Order: sequence, then C-alpha cells, then structure tokens
Amino acid sequence: MKKVIGFTVTATLCLSFSAYAAYKPELKISKNPSNYDFDGEVLKYRLYWTIFHVADSESRAEKLPDGLYKFYGSVSTAGVAAWFKKIEDSGYSVWNPKTLCPVKTVIVQKEGHYIRKKVYIYDLDNGTVTYEKIHPTTGKIQKKLIKIPVKPFEDLVTATFFFRKYGIFKVGEETIFPLFAGGKFQNVSFKVVAKQKIDTLMGKLEAYKVIPSNNLSPEGAFKRTGKVVFWFTADKRHIPIKIEAQVAIGSVSAVLVDAKGKNFDLRKEAEKQQEKNLMERMLQGIFGGD
Repeated sequence: MKKVIGFTVTATLCLSFSAYAAYKPELKISKNPSNYDFDGEVLKYRLYWTIFHVADSESRAEKLPDGLYKFYGSVSTAGVAAWFKKIEDSGYSVWNPKTLCPVKTVIVQKEGHYIRKKVYIYDLDNGTVTYEKIHPTTGKIQKKLIKIPVKPFEDLVTATFFFRKYGIFKVGEETIFPLFAGGKFQNVSFKVVAKQKIDTLMGKLEAYKVIPSNNLSPEGAFKRTGKVVFWFTADKRHIPIKIEAQVAIGSVSAVLVDAKGKNFDLRKEAEKQQEKNLMERMLQGIFGGD
C-alpha cells in the first residue's frame, strides 16, 4: 500500500521515458496558439488509486514583473493514504514566453523526515542544463552538466502549460515537442482522439480527449499497463479536468475539484449555465405538465 501511495503522489510531478538509441528533435505545434493568460490561475485536484482518495494536488500560475511566468505544482497524501505514509511533493518552473523554454526548475520531495531537492538551471546561451541534487542530511550538492540539443523544449512542470497554449486541439491532430525529463531529452506527443461531454463536479463540460505518446510513463515500479488519458476543456483555456491511467496495480486518476483565474470561476460558470438551461426548458414548456 505504501508503494502505491508513493507512486500515486510522485507520478503527478515526476515522469520518465523509455530508452531510445538516438534522439531526433521534432516540433509540431499550433500556428494559432491560445491567447489565454495563465496568470492567477489556481487548479485543485483530488487523486484516487482505484476507488480510494489518496492525495490532493494543486497547480498555480503567476506572471512575474519581468514578463516571465512561474508555474507551481504540489501534491500531498490525503484520505486513506494519510494513515500509511505522509508524502509531500512540490515544484515550480520559471518559464520564458519569448524563448518558449524553462529558465529554472525546482522539485522538492518529502517523505516523513526525508527531504530530497533537485534543481535544474537552463542556460540557453551556453546550451547546457545544470542539474543539482542536494543531499537531505548533509546538504552536499552533486552537480551534473547536460547538453541542450534543441530549442524550444519543455520540462516536467511547463509541459502541460505549453500543450494547453500551443497544442493543436482538433480531433485527429497530434502535437509534438521536445521534453526534458529523467535527465534526458525526448519527444513527447499528444493526440486529440475525440471531443465529448463528460460529467464533472462542475457540471457537464465539453472536452477534448487526449492521449500522450507511449514513451510517457509514470516513474517507479508501477509502470502503466494501458493508455494515459487526459481531458481538456474545449475552450481557449484548455483546462485539464480529468486524468486516468492504468497501472500494474489498479488505476490512478486525478479529478478537478476547483478551477479559478483572474476572470473566471469554473464552478460559478457551470451553475450559471445550469440556471440558463433550466430557464430555457421552462420557457419551452418542458416542465409543468402536458
């Protein structure tokens, strides 16, 4: 149970790739990216392993004074999982909208009293990633230099935001871009396979069903055994409202429970739409007898 909980929490921030002999960069993105501004957005999720609520997650976005963006992500055990093991993972990336690349990424993983911190600094001028691993007790820093083979590219934290803005949201279309994860660069793709209405805690929402490439897989012993599926709202915000993944032991899912931004509240939008639909039905005489 502890391993499953650890996997469920960690998988929201950490991904790995299957090995490939050679890397050939690919970039296929929208020529008309969304004009949605992420600044001020807060998304909250509830994570499940099979039917058990095991963690809560939050994603936040902030525009910095210098025009860069700071994307945050955090997840911690909750519900039944809190009885077994306390895990708190968090991270952020600073992203440059001009270069379409991250500037810095920090990942912190806490398991009880154990704390592991990883820092990635992206030097586009010199074409290198400086990876710093900080020892949880001694504070000793291990450094590693990795060559950047292509620009633009994304990292674990910026990838979803990049896809939401530059993805090709059309059924049958595929978006491809370089992603840095697990200490290496590889291409990741997201294919839109359907457009459908799904039930959410904020009502029925129209969404794009998206499946990522097979080389994208949760890290750890519990590798996925089936497809990972995302659902993004069918508007310019492309909010991820649901994620499902089949793994070796059951399934893992993340469900959106709250979504707010500077100019929107998804729950209130859904309530207004429900009121509008009810009024239309009443005016059409659907209620009130024959």
